[in-house]
Amino acid sequence: MSIDRFEALRVFCRIVEAGSFTCTARQLEMSNSSVTNHLTNLERHLGVRLLNRTTRKLSLTDEGKACYERARELLDGLGEMEESLRGATLVPKGVLRVDVPTAIGRIYIAPALPRFAALYPEVTVKMTLGDQIVAPEERGVDISIRIGNLKDSGRVARTIHRTRHVCCASPDFLARHGTPASPADLARYPQLGFLQPTTGQPVPWFFERDGTATEHTPDARIWINHAESLIDAALSGAGVIQLLSLSLQPHIEKGTLVPILAEWTAPGPPVSILYPPNRHQPAKISAFVKFVGELFGTRV
Repeated sequence: MSIDRFEALRVFCRIVEAGSFTCTARQLEMSNSSVTNHLTNLERHLGVRLLNRTTRKLSLTDEGKACYERARELLDGLGEMEESLRGATLVPKGVLRVDVPTAIGRIYIAPALPRFAALYPEVTVKMTLGDQIVAPEERGVDISIRIGNLKDSGRVARTIHRTRHVCCASPDFLARHGTPASPADLARYPQLGFLQPTTGQPVPWFFERDGTATEHTPDARIWINHAESLIDAALSGAGVIQLLSLSLQPHIEKGTLVPILAEWTAPGPPVSILYPPNRHQPAKISAFVKFVGELFGTRV
């Protein structure tokens, strides 16, 4: 492959990851016309359209998606080779792109990043937060963290935490209403329901005792599709909620929310960290995987 074609692939991948020609030009310190020419020349050379372009949005064609996945592998492979030759397999260095769910990033990862930065001063972390399930290669990230069962992505997946479905209420609410002794008692208590953000469907509550699992659809008059807002409502004393332990743990530790129905607590979905299956793993990836594993080790 000539150096021009290699550069064109590099620019194409950056366009996909940045989502715009202007951002790509700024990141690569090129003119907008140079970025456009690289893409045009690549499409002409391959004989296919790689991107659908409108005034508002860029989207990959089927051929573009295939090209991006292969080009990303090629560029990552070359980068790993260069890092290996430069000793990067020994010293963590370079840009590390990480994608995590909003709650995990905000509550756990972001507060710990200063410590990671102090340990590895030659690594620059670029972290994106979001709750849409998008393949890591489509986001152009090195490492991703996911909640729930995983589809086969071709990446190494390591479980770092196992969540629980926890019911909580504020101390003030429990002082006014009392504490339910079993899930059957919940009918007498105001409940706050969670709507699945992507579908808008009610999320059931899960309980388990003596190996028997049950589901309960909360009889709620308030439904919210944003976990933090739902927690805010519970903190104000509006009712009982059930969410994953990851989101509730900081409030439980502060005593602003009190766990209830502990004997019926059901296991929740696992939390996994995903990264490329490379034999010669760049040190920046190995360092972050180890760091996150230790961070969640105290919460397993």
